[in-house]
Amino acid sequence: MPVTRRRLLQSLGIAAGVAGLGAGGVALVDAEVLPGRSVLNHRLGRCDARPPDAPRAPAPPPVTGSFHSAARRRQVGFAISYPPGHAPGARLPVCLALHGYAADAVTAVTAAGYPEFLAGDGSRSRRGVRRAELESSDGLPHGVAPFALAAPDGGNGYWHPHAGDDPLGMLVDEFLPLLADRGLRADRVAVAGWSMGGYGALVAALTHPARFRAVVANSPAIFRSYADAKRVNAGAFDSPEEWARHDVTARAREFAGLPVRIAIGAADPFTRAVRTLRDRLPDPDVVQISTGCHDNDFWRSVAPDQVRAISAALAD
Repeated sequence: MPVTRRRLLQSLGIAAGVAGLGAGGVALVDAEVLPGRSVLNHRLGRCDARPPDAPRAPAPPPVTGSFHSAARRRQVGFAISYPPGHAPGARLPVCLALHGYAADAVTAVTAAGYPEFLAGDGSRSRRGVRRAELESSDGLPHGVAPFALAAPDGGNGYWHPHAGDDPLGMLVDEFLPLLADRGLRADRVAVAGWSMGGYGALVAALTHPARFRAVVANSPAIFRSYADAKRVNAGAFDSPEEWARHDVTARAREFAGLPVRIAIGAADPFTRAVRTLRDRLPDPDVVQISTGCHDNDFWRSVAPDQVRAISAALAD
């Protein structure tokens, strides 16, 4: 359906004083001078991300629990999603899942549909598959090896250490040993995150460069300055010094050789900052920018390829 001027004004709810909104007005909305950018993006189809034609199947509900975290000084919930045909105690590699702001562990393992795509790609019949068996004669993947998706509650502190709360230390020093105690392969680990968790995945990669076989950052919530971060989320960083220590853009050259891939929608509010990061990375091609916004639709649209990439990285 064409976007008429009247329909656009109604959708945006802009006052009568800007009833002359035309191409220039749309530009002002895009530049966030006028309100309504999110509605504009949806109306213009900028958020119309759709998953590719990939098989999907129902996945078992995640196993949940909690543990006391010394690093976070509190009880922490967790969720583990096992692929079909596998139960607690299964000897599987692990992809850590880092949730976004105001979310939790269960959200992290379900929001992007990883379990459904993993189930649909035939993981339940491919136990013990090796990397070579994952490839067809032309080198392209034709199935995935199973892995568990595991997430802890990380709070709202952007996954880096704060005074009195260290979600990253909890993730590596406490949660991974917990997973090992449950039979999972804590020596074969990937990490994926969404929004705040996407930023967290990048911080985890820089902090533990030898730990992860794959690092996937979806719509990473990257800020361009400490002031920008403070304006959007006052609790993201405790001080300018803390911001500087964990500024992934300033440390972009440190990603050289790390198995990182970044995906973000072109209409995402963090895309400008991600483009700046991309331009400073040793390999800008690890960043994928495509149709989409900062939402589950976009994350599901890029999930199938990510599931296959993580699976291949974790396979023996």
